[in-house]
Amino acid sequence: MKKHISDSRYSILKGLLFVLFLSVGLHLAVLLLYMPNDIIRTWQCFYALEEGEAQILVVGSSHAYATFDPDVIYRMTGKSSYILASNSQNTVQAYFNVKEALHYQRPEVIILEAFSLNDDNNWRYGDNPDRDWKKESNIDGMRMGLTKLQAIMEQYEMRNWGYALFPIVRCHGNWANMAVLNSNLEFFTKGAGDYSSFHPSKTSMSKSTAREYAEAGYNPYEWVISGTNEDHFRKLAGLCREEGIPLCVVMAPMYDVYIRSTNYDSCTDKISALTESEDVFFLDCNLHYDEIGLVAEDFEDAFNGYHHLNGKGAKKVTEFVMETLRDKE
Repeated sequence: MKKHISDSRYSILKGLLFVLFLSVGLHLAVLLLYMPNDIIRTWQCFYALEEGEAQILVVGSSHAYATFDPDVIYRMTGKSSYILASNSQNTVQAYFNVKEALHYQRPEVIILEAFSLNDDNNWRYGDNPDRDWKKESNIDGMRMGLTKLQAIMEQYEMRNWGYALFPIVRCHGNWANMAVLNSNLEFFTKGAGDYSSFHPSKTSMSKSTAREYAEAGYNPYEWVISGTNEDHFRKLAGLCREEGIPLCVVMAPMYDVYIRSTNYDSCTDKISALTESEDVFFLDCNLHYDEIGLVAEDFEDAFNGYHHLNGKGAKKVTEFVMETLRDKE
């Protein structure tokens, strides 16, 4: 009888070791085979942070990583920051990013860039539902755990859970792509310490692009916050309250000529009402061009396009936002 129990325990132990080695092997394979992109790199470098290195945490879409300059934040506040943002990140993803981040860091302030509060349905429908590299990369960058499983279950249809959970299925063919392997090896052996989650544009808006915006007609389309984004904003606000961490919503400035061609009041009205209902501070930089020092016609000074700032513009906006948050305290 004792021998039977011992054999059973040995079999269970062998099974557990097999699962462990398989999991580690698959994880290492994905690290080497995954097509490198900034979203994955942002997560990998986040997990490499020392405790306390994300005193200010920024989440949101490309507006977030093109706007908030960590060097300026540190110069003005003495606090370190990290931008856990990704291309087209909506508030659903931002919520889970914050939830995951809180397992490793204890930020003093969390900033949500307001453009993530849009009508984005997280690629749930359409010709190729659920399958977009931006959402995939954000999910894939997370470490395996309960938060990742929750993020997959809420952001993917059930039939796509396996697709989302096992990126090795999508990238196994990269064994033949030496550029991918070399890039990942170089990053892990040399480049991880030099990576920055801040990605401002290095170019400026051209005169022809600025002219196109100036000649564009007025678009009366109303800004829409999707139901899932509103729900997860409320979850994010509740999470921050539970953790005792102030949450701020900041709308990064967009090109003024473009703003005037849209029904921008519908945007500010909806976001203001939502943030006010959760007692969350909302700062709309598009209402403060003069204080920031942005001039719409001076396209070479601040903007890369109608949505994004370049490095000079990001410096000005970060200074203004930090001054505003400091005065608010």
